[in-house]
This record gives sequence, C-alpha cells and structure tokens, in this order.
Amino acid sequence: MQATNARFIERDYYKQLIETNSELLTDIQIEKILHTTDSYWLDLTFKFFEDGSLVIIDNHTEQNFPLKDLKGAAFDFYVKQRIMMIRAHLKSKVLQTA
Repeated sequence: MQATNARFIERDYYKQLIETNSELLTDIQIEKILHTTDSYWLDLTFKFFEDGSLVIIDNHTEQNFPLKDLKGAAFDFYVKQRIMMIRAHLKSKVLQTA
C-alpha cells in the first residue's frame, strides 16, 4: 500500500508565521524570540495511506504519536494535509470518469 509522507516541524512553522506577519523583525531577532520560548518543539512525520489510514511518528522518539494528542499548529497541519489529499483524490476520480 502506497503512503504519502508529510513532515511537520513546529519550530519552522512558527518561524515562517513570524516572518510572514512581521516585516520589521530581522532573522536574528526571530531566532532570539524562538530561542527564548525554551519550548519543546514537535517534529512529526505523518504517513497518509491510500485507504485513509494514518500513522504519525514523533521524530524525536521514533514512537507512534496518537492522533488524539495533536493540538494547535500540529493539528492545523494535519487537517490541511488531509484536506489536500481528499481534494487530490476527488480530482483524480473526476479525471477518471471524464
């Protein structure tokens, strides 16, 4: 069964968010902000399978990560990825019937 992998790195997500919304901050200032949060940053790999099943792996521990434990940006990432996959699947079905 074929799987599509998508990686979510929480720190990179927030860095991009700050860069997009803060024209006045330099890269050094952004790095300082992220460093001072002293937070545990999630690093997850999502494996989406053709049958709709999903495996989430915590790249720090290499253990499965439960879907029910997703929160915030990681959950947002998951939902957006799932929607993209559903749309792609529907488009392929439409093209097959055309």
